[in-house]
Amino acid sequence: MSDVPIPVFGPLAGVRILTFTQAWSGTFATELLGLLGADVIQIEARRRPDTWRGGYEGPIPEAIRDPEKRQRRWNVGPLYNAVNLNKRGITLDLGDPQGAEYFRRLVPLADVVVDNFSPRVMHNWGLAFDELSALRPGIIQASLSAYGASGPYRDMPGIGGTIEPMSGMSSLLGYEGGPPLNSGNMYPDPVAGVYMTNAIIAALHHRERTGEGQYVDLGMMEANATFLGDAYAEYSANGKVRPRLGNRHQRIAPHNIYPAAEGQWLALSADDEHQWNALKYIVEDSALDAPCFTHMESRKQHEAELDAVIEKWARRQDAAAAEKQLLLAGVPAARVRPPSEVLQDDHLVARGFVEHVAHPEAGVHPMVGAPWRLSRTPARIVRPSPMLGEHSMEVLSEFLGVTEAEYQALVERNVSGDGPPQ
Repeated sequence: MSDVPIPVFGPLAGVRILTFTQAWSGTFATELLGLLGADVIQIEARRRPDTWRGGYEGPIPEAIRDPEKRQRRWNVGPLYNAVNLNKRGITLDLGDPQGAEYFRRLVPLADVVVDNFSPRVMHNWGLAFDELSALRPGIIQASLSAYGASGPYRDMPGIGGTIEPMSGMSSLLGYEGGPPLNSGNMYPDPVAGVYMTNAIIAALHHRERTGEGQYVDLGMMEANATFLGDAYAEYSANGKVRPRLGNRHQRIAPHNIYPAAEGQWLALSADDEHQWNALKYIVEDSALDAPCFTHMESRKQHEAELDAVIEKWARRQDAAAAEKQLLLAGVPAARVRPPSEVLQDDHLVARGFVEHVAHPEAGVHPMVGAPWRLSRTPARIVRPSPMLGEHSMEVLSEFLGVTEAEYQALVERNVSGDGPPQ
């Protein structure tokens, strides 16, 4: 058992969560709960670790490789380590009767059980809500699946990349006259994660007032659909299918991302007449004085000509300098930044949104922390993402009194442990 005490902080201090979540949506949801102070215990199986660990084989990423450290491929995956902060990690194979028994003994000590399996998995394990409630009255079970636990698609697996077209999101992404596109960043995953976090907090609040547990059934499809509500409403009201607009806006012009000097890109928008006049002053092109650009409605009707004038100006500009000049004039603008630069943004760093986290094998890297600031119970990062099975002995001995000899027997049978099954 570790001699390092578990930090007590945040509004969810004292809440214990057992989670089977993997990849992004579910792990992000439980990470947010961990950043709020919950004791989040992430459960994996040696024969099937989280896919975002990157597997047991393959090279260690160059940016992480350190010959001075002991590094195991499955512990240094940047995707996994980015969304599992503040958790304790254990391995426990529920496909083994002894592993299932140990888990059932942990349930009475938990407040919440979370999974992002297809709905049938927890039922097949005998861990449906009624069965968990019998083990721990007042338990909250939160299940995050692709399409929810009911309906014709309930047993279909899915990820963010398949939810985008199924929800209709892809029909809105793409350029005018071109095919539908996906966002390229699995957008539904973090959206569903945030919804799940809020749902669990609401369930905890309900139980605090009533003593009642509940089953939370969240589908990624439904969570993502809420971000498309205006397009749904438009079709329902008048039968109009919204066209793909690229980076343009339904009403505002100019509103686009323009190529700038040296392969850079510059996003800008003029949302009203004051911003339009400020943009005209900066661009200094008499073509913008044409009568067709006098009003927003007319600018929208002649958007192609308008974009051509602004693009001609933007191609001569350093995107960073143009961004600064436009913002000082009150024109919304931003240089398009690669992800590595986003983490270096002065404002985000000053707000404490980006923190450098030390991981025993992966080293020190900038990580995205809590997306909110709480005055009385601040959220914070207190531990890196766990290595595979890092806290197995600690958790099993702390809660179940498992001895070293008993634990080693579990390791030998591949029920627990910290590496590939033997």
